[in-house]
Amino acid sequence: MDEDTQNVHEVGGPPTAQSRRRMRVKAARIIGVLLILVIIAGAVAWVRFIHTVPVEGPTAYVDIRPGDSVTTLSQQVFALGMTSSPQALRWYWRLKRGGSLREGRYALKDVGSMEALYQLLASGPPLTVHVTFPEGYTVQQMATRLQEQAGISAAGFLKAARDDQGKLLEGHLFPDTYDVLYAGDAAEVVARMLGRFADVLPSDWVAQAAKRGLTGDQLVRVASIVEKETKYDADRPLVASVIFNRLAKKMLLQLDTTLGYVLPSQGGFYTYAELKYKSPYNTYLHAGLPPTSICNPGLASMNAAAHAPASTYYYFLAKPDGHCVFARTYAEHARNIQLYLAGGS
Repeated sequence: MDEDTQNVHEVGGPPTAQSRRRMRVKAARIIGVLLILVIIAGAVAWVRFIHTVPVEGPTAYVDIRPGDSVTTLSQQVFALGMTSSPQALRWYWRLKRGGSLREGRYALKDVGSMEALYQLLASGPPLTVHVTFPEGYTVQQMATRLQEQAGISAAGFLKAARDDQGKLLEGHLFPDTYDVLYAGDAAEVVARMLGRFADVLPSDWVAQAAKRGLTGDQLVRVASIVEKETKYDADRPLVASVIFNRLAKKMLLQLDTTLGYVLPSQGGFYTYAELKYKSPYNTYLHAGLPPTSICNPGLASMNAAAHAPASTYYYFLAKPDGHCVFARTYAEHARNIQLYLAGGS
């Protein structure tokens, strides 16, 4: 056998143990490199997936409302440009085994990571706002203010502010300042306002109503009228006494404020035709109290209704300065009209 034939045979012969080891090492290196690349790619993908972009400005918040899901929330933060995917927060929430959402508004300013975002939404405090409902506000006015200042829909509030028979809780939602969860639950706000009403209601309310032949709810209606008819606390007790005196004599109350609940006036006055407006709230036509309260009275008006003094007054009017003047007879009342509504004080 010549040298060339021998070399060919050696090249084409079976691999030696040493060459097999070299092949295994080479394969291991290749697999190792591939694994490292996969790990790096996975890490990059994960970092990109959980990457967050800080948001600033007046829209840097999310509102979680009753019935919202984590999927909805995840889409919200993506729409703000904060996350890389509409599903990013959702999957992170599942990874962390997060619980139920908590309603409210959450400020996203200075939230710099997915973990910080998760911690804020899972356990951080939602924003609260101070909402003040002035004395004499109607339920409709309260609903409008709540929507404007606390992001709670007016329709949701009006739906929650009803009793078991579907009757609006006019007169029973105490006007006060409340700390409210932004975009929170309207029913919770209503419950707090009802609870506050129960807390401040004079302890002898039902007894005082019974003394005048009224129910507790009817006495609330009186308080609501007093609230709307008076500007100053000092006038409230006597205004209440006028209402009780007229009811006792079965006189029409003839009050603009009750008609105003269903028919707004023009400049504070009604035409003769408007005074004929057909409504149970028109006390120029219908005897007795209106069918419901006409607003939500404050404590001063409630106390005035519960503890009105005995008097012989049957008429009153508000002077231009807001203070009330009272009369025992219609003749006196007519003189007061001429005196005070013609520019006197």
